[in-house]
Amino acid sequence: MTVILYLWWIVSNGILSYFSIDFFLSITQADGKKHIPILLTITIVLTAVITRWQIPGTFWLEIPLWMVYAIVFIKIRWANLLAPMAILFTLRTFTEGFTAVLTAYAASHFNLSFDGTWVQIAFSLSLDILFLLLLIWIQKRAAFSLQKSISPYLYALLLPSALMVLSIRYGLRLDSPTFAQYLSSFQRGSSFTALFLLSGAAVVFFIMIEIVCKVTRLAEQETAVALLTSQLSAQQTYMEEAKTRNAQYAAFQHDIKNHLLVLSGLIREAKYGAAEQYATNLQAGCSSITIPVSTGNLILDTLLKEKLGHARYCEIHVDCKVRIPFSFHAEDLDLCVVFSNILDNAITACMQVEKAKRFLSITTKVRANFLVIESTNSADISSPIQKGIGLQNIEAISRKYQGITEIENTDGTFRISVLLCSLQKAG
Repeated sequence: MTVILYLWWIVSNGILSYFSIDFFLSITQADGKKHIPILLTITIVLTAVITRWQIPGTFWLEIPLWMVYAIVFIKIRWANLLAPMAILFTLRTFTEGFTAVLTAYAASHFNLSFDGTWVQIAFSLSLDILFLLLLIWIQKRAAFSLQKSISPYLYALLLPSALMVLSIRYGLRLDSPTFAQYLSSFQRGSSFTALFLLSGAAVVFFIMIEIVCKVTRLAEQETAVALLTSQLSAQQTYMEEAKTRNAQYAAFQHDIKNHLLVLSGLIREAKYGAAEQYATNLQAGCSSITIPVSTGNLILDTLLKEKLGHARYCEIHVDCKVRIPFSFHAEDLDLCVVFSNILDNAITACMQVEKAKRFLSITTKVRANFLVIESTNSADISSPIQKGIGLQNIEAISRKYQGITEIENTDGTFRISVLLCSLQKAG
């Protein structure tokens, strides 16, 4: 092996390793850039040693090396790294297979008038560029699907990928010390057959990626539809209960004159104790129907009265300290989206615990140009937090107002904090 070819393999493998690591970190959304030099250095040193002494079978050493890097250094769960690793090592196998077959064919069947080293470098460079372009395409096309933890849909990609890698590497003896002699013995027909099979396998591989992407997206859409259906059912229940509360309020308004007559009669007869007790009972009955809310925003007042009234109707202890200052500028619709989703999720969570432990508290605080909305409610500690449409809508509004959303579920209490930055007032 010439010095030029030796150096080329080191440089080529270093570049491919760097972009492979970048692809891996992008897909897994891990913060491991500070560890890139470590893995890159190890990879380059291994390449230099392997190329210099022609050590076979090192491909299988790189897989555990990557797994140690992912699990130990950048703390990625194994279930989240299988799909991107399958992509990388399958593409690596295709690249090695095409390079080996094309180089061996050119060396055996053409009388080259110049150094064959440059032919190998040309083949390698072309396939390296194709490898990088395919990584970019997969990253743009399939990132959403590959970011999902291992699922039945990804088995459609992982198992065939493993079969392809094994078939290509053992079929072409890529990890054998005699693979060069083996490939150079190929006749023209055998070389074309190998290239045809490699091309067919590559086409099938990319079709599988496309299928997994579509199936994953369809599954996400079905989940979203199921969530929306659930929310619609909850809203229908809420509307029925709202009708009941409105009927109670109408009945109370209808009877208010009679209540006032009773109170007036008790006072005239100097039965002040009875009058006080009657007034207390009347006030309690009124409180069970509606909750007084004054946030400084009439539209939000209406929303909170309905939502909190529904919460109290569900026997949830309610504490509301919401005030929107005049200096804070936000669209009414956006505020309603945030508060309605917070309260809907809180009420749903409270209904999963026993009545004596149900509570809901929602407050606002102003800090400089920011409005902080905080809500806590009782929740089932055994239920993990799932980001449904409601939380996604809250986070979308938070991003719109250059803010953040924080959630946690500890000790049977769910807490959400939403920070919003005031919009600049037009004019």
